[in-house]
Amino acid sequence: MDVGATKTAALNGPGGIGAGTYQAPDNVAIEKESFLKLLVAQISNQDPLAPQDSEQYMQQLTQFSTLEQLMNLNDGVQNLAIGQLSNNSQEALRFVGREVVARGDQVELGDEGATARFSPGEDATSVTITYYDADGTVAFEKTMPAQPGGMSYTWDGVGDDGVRRKPGRYAVAVQATDADGNPEPVDAMVRGKVTGVRFDQGFPELMVGNQRLRLSDVVEVL
Repeated sequence: MDVGATKTAALNGPGGIGAGTYQAPDNVAIEKESFLKLLVAQISNQDPLAPQDSEQYMQQLTQFSTLEQLMNLNDGVQNLAIGQLSNNSQEALRFVGREVVARGDQVELGDEGATARFSPGEDATSVTITYYDADGTVAFEKTMPAQPGGMSYTWDGVGDDGVRRKPGRYAVAVQATDADGNPEPVDAMVRGKVTGVRFDQGFPELMVGNQRLRLSDVVEVL
């Protein structure tokens, strides 16, 4: 029994998307027959005048039994993980064409501007939103009174220096403070239509423009 054999799982969603191959770790490639042969050889070649203590054999057998159980458990966990990945892949495909709101720190600047959505804490009185260029420099910053519930702000693409930025993806950061200037928690959100699903990172990611979103980041489907 070669427990280190390669395991292949077809993670097939619609159209065959999500097919993959799983390679078992090398450190579990141990054959039961090899261990038993080694044990028999050890018994056959021991000194008859000074035989090995039987308790040592029992310890070896116990260790082997434990090892085999751990490898069987490892197989079960791997099969469970493969099944979960297949379910997630098929679930992700259902988002294509739908508009979603998700946690994120990037927005897409287009003809209608770049809209960021965020939810400041209940005690927040002020919110500052900052858009960053690709090189990490501040392109635009805006401070506004905090409002209960969700908020949104649309940047028209004109930076603080008066220069209009090119369409594309921009990082956004949102900070909130209370009346005493203490920081308050705030969740930054992005909104857009899912145009596709990527699997090249080993798990499904929703594509909203050029941005990748994990399923766990989605908070609303519109």
